[in-house]
Amino acid sequence: MTASLGREQGRVRVYRADIDGLRALAVLSVMFHHYLVPGFRGGFIGVDVFFVISGFLIAAHIESDLAAGRFSLLAFYELRIRRILPALFVMYALFLLLASMVDFPRDFEFQARLAAYVIPFLANYAFYQNAGAYSGEFAAHIALLHTWSLAVEEQFYLFFPLLMIAISRFVRSGYAAVLGPMALASLVLCVIGTYIAPSAAFYLAPFRAWELLAGALLAVAKFSPPRDARVRAGVASLGLLLIAGADLLLSNDTPYPGGWALIPCTGAMAILYASCDRAVPVGRVLDNPVMRRIGLWSYSLYLIHWPLLVLAQYYAFDPLSISLRCVLLASTFLLGALSWRYVEQPFRGPRALLGRPALHGIAAASGAALVLATLVLHRAADPQRYSAREHAQFPTYTADQTRCRNTSPVDTQKASCKLGDQSAPLEAILWGDSHALAILPAVDAAYARHHRAAIFAQQGGCPPLLGVNIRDFSAAKSNLFRAWIDAHGWGRSERCKRHTEAVLNWVARNHIGTAILAAHWIAYTEDKHTRRLTDSQTPGNYSMLDNAAVFSRGLDSLLGALERAHVRVFVLDDAPQSLVDVPYALASAQRLHLDRELRISRVTYEAQQQSAAAIFARLQKRYGFRILKPQDLLCAGGMCSIADNDAALYTDDEHLSELGAMISEPAIEAIWDTDS
Repeated sequence: MTASLGREQGRVRVYRADIDGLRALAVLSVMFHHYLVPGFRGGFIGVDVFFVISGFLIAAHIESDLAAGRFSLLAFYELRIRRILPALFVMYALFLLLASMVDFPRDFEFQARLAAYVIPFLANYAFYQNAGAYSGEFAAHIALLHTWSLAVEEQFYLFFPLLMIAISRFVRSGYAAVLGPMALASLVLCVIGTYIAPSAAFYLAPFRAWELLAGALLAVAKFSPPRDARVRAGVASLGLLLIAGADLLLSNDTPYPGGWALIPCTGAMAILYASCDRAVPVGRVLDNPVMRRIGLWSYSLYLIHWPLLVLAQYYAFDPLSISLRCVLLASTFLLGALSWRYVEQPFRGPRALLGRPALHGIAAASGAALVLATLVLHRAADPQRYSAREHAQFPTYTADQTRCRNTSPVDTQKASCKLGDQSAPLEAILWGDSHALAILPAVDAAYARHHRAAIFAQQGGCPPLLGVNIRDFSAAKSNLFRAWIDAHGWGRSERCKRHTEAVLNWVARNHIGTAILAAHWIAYTEDKHTRRLTDSQTPGNYSMLDNAAVFSRGLDSLLGALERAHVRVFVLDDAPQSLVDVPYALASAQRLHLDRELRISRVTYEAQQQSAAAIFARLQKRYGFRILKPQDLLCAGGMCSIADNDAALYTDDEHLSELGAMISEPAIEAIWDTDS
């Protein structure tokens, strides 16, 4: 859609250079934010500016054509196809080609699985389902993360033209009477959602619709811009100040979008309303030939900048230097200009390629071909197709770990998971979170060798602590709402608590004699991690944090209950946590011929685990449980191993691989050393 007003001059719409300038501001904000340019901590707000512009232009177009009696859904969607698909398809095809060469199979498999949602414009839903934050580790590795905004727009435009048609025919009070309440409802939903479910509020269309509707309302209201040039200059300057302020002051730590998104959206609306020309200072900035050109390139720039940056960073392994970022930024502008000229432009205007039937057919065939190519490449990267070398470099769950994941003897939905000798009676339980699942091969092998059997009880993110609520923490989340959700049994906090109580009761009823407790202990003892612990002695908010104290009370309560049930307890010290994603780091070091130390020392490990170790030492004096020490095997010689030859001992930075677990297996033998 070209930057134009809804007012008609025959069939020609009035070009507004300031809108292309505003597009330039939006795309530069996003690009400079991602490329870590100082002053653009909040540059992600450029997407919000795009939403307002898009809503404004689309609503103006539909309203004017409806008023003239010539609006056509087919013509509308043809324009969307011509505007969106050519550059998207080319970028997507290049991504598939480059990612299949740059990414290691494990990571390409994940990228391709998410990429399959891009062509049908469901990427926002896929990222939401994968709990993907817009910043942090998830965002840094997803090359098509930026396509969530395209998905939101296209989902909005599936229903918006139909809504406008319905309003024009059946609502006498006009468009604003319907669009206004809808925008307000979406805004309220967004503000509340940001404090309850931040990922949903960020990615999903119902929470973002108000931004597009805000632009639409401005278009259909047909406010005349201020006649006084000084007033127009003031309004436009205020808008520019709001956008620049959001760029400068917001950050990835800001609960977003929520009410904060009103700042850039209001700024964009102010500039659109002022209808800047070169008579006012902001108009001279936006109407600058460079800004107008960047605005014309903005869609292609937006599409290209993020995959280029992510794939370059992935290949480089080390953080990109400033000079290399500058080269990538310059390359983005070059590729964006070429894409606009040779991919976008041929499909637009009076001499556009392809008539409507051919366009629809080729678009459908091209989209289907890209999705099919994605599925084929995804299947080729399936771990089941790994070579022996790839399996060693990028270890995955064993068949038993896959079968046993998130199972327990109290789960009525899944079969329980028995370890060791399948013909022996149950006498023990391996109990914990995902780190218990990681050590499962070692426990299974040890119990099988001794012709004994154990049951497995595991829930991700749920350590064996009695009477403790575990909540994922985010600065954006409302403590009041989270507490209400947990109280109704919908949050993981209550599920973990109930799981622990149910497993404990099962252990007592079935006279289990031995309990092996394993977990990512420091994730629960330290406040710097993303989990917050509360119990009956702490307030249900995050203003008074003391994870270590709550952890200690929860473990104390569990140990006391197990002692009363006459259960011997073994606490498994956690494996060393690496500073890198081990498989990726080892493969990158090999590919780039890097010679560096990726291991941590035993001294560093002891310091890393200190908060949990101090609690174990104090409670051990009271209950006399035995501590199993895999670190004695993994850190023999003073350095903690992460690989055996070329085989990784970890699946990521903290979970042991099957090989890592089996190297630790002799530590499990201490269970029989203490047999009475």
